[in-house]
Amino acid sequence: MKFDSAYYSNVIDEHRYERLGLGAIDFDLAGMSRDDIRTKWICHTGAREFADAVAAGQPAIVTTGVGLGGPPHAGTVYQLLRAIKLQQQGLDVQIVLGDLDSYNARRTPLDAVRRIADQYDEFVRRLGFDTQQGTLRRQEGHANVLATAFLLSRHLDDDDFQWAEEDLSGLYQSHGVFDRLTYGMKQATLLMTADFIQLLTEGRHVLVSLGVDEHKYVALARRGAERWGLPADRLAGIYTKMIPGLSDLPKMSKSIPGSGIDASMTADTIRSLLASDPDTAPEDDGSALLQMYACLPEVDGRAYDRAVAARRGGGDKWQVLRQEITERTINIFSLWPR
Repeated sequence: MKFDSAYYSNVIDEHRYERLGLGAIDFDLAGMSRDDIRTKWICHTGAREFADAVAAGQPAIVTTGVGLGGPPHAGTVYQLLRAIKLQQQGLDVQIVLGDLDSYNARRTPLDAVRRIADQYDEFVRRLGFDTQQGTLRRQEGHANVLATAFLLSRHLDDDDFQWAEEDLSGLYQSHGVFDRLTYGMKQATLLMTADFIQLLTEGRHVLVSLGVDEHKYVALARRGAERWGLPADRLAGIYTKMIPGLSDLPKMSKSIPGSGIDASMTADTIRSLLASDPDTAPEDDGSALLQMYACLPEVDGRAYDRAVAARRGGGDKWQVLRQEITERTINIFSLWPR
């Protein structure tokens, strides 16, 4: 599987999502123009209605989460930076650290989960997330969300969880990450959907930001909310492009060794890996460096278009920009607590 334009088009057409980045964008969000939005997201469900709710001053919140399977890789870091960008635009933002997700789905010992959750907590703050203006929390200890998960479980069954497997589940299986959808993995998915739905029960419009390979999680939550009798149309999703992986792998992933760069690596190792990336993908969304650049909070639509032109030109401007992206990435990873 490759996360290229053909994949994105298939996902959008199959699930009837609105086109962001591949087609016309006809709404802005919290001061971000449609050109700015397309640098960081590819498609959505209900984001236009969410943007309307924000513009009307209705209660609204953006939520995202990260797994704690190890030190963050580029995909995780840039998902966090997108959330920080939305907070900088004045939106209420929640970031959930998936500690119980790792405990259930990955069978990570609880003391190890708590230690790495401490590191992620500090890292997110160092990246620039303002905990006075938004919510940074773990799953452990939030009894209200656990109760919501229990209530939600009545409205979902095994077939729903089988249907909602990530698009990359086959790849993970082939790399030995898991061999089947276990009870613990279903529990982790249930709790994640409850993280979304809890905000819905509080009377807010909710926008979930996830990678496009995880698009079915929002659909699963909407399915459960509708069966429960909650206003599922107030639960929206906006989905990011994948950062292509190294070694011709579809994306950078903590679960797949050799697929990318992560915070455990030295600066010289990161430089070497990114310098050796041939960056020969014919399409812009196949360039790891270009997609990493797009996710930086300071990069808007115009800056991204200039970077695309430089890459297509293949001259000195792109080589200089490659070096800038590499050093910026090293800088970001240096914030990881050791």
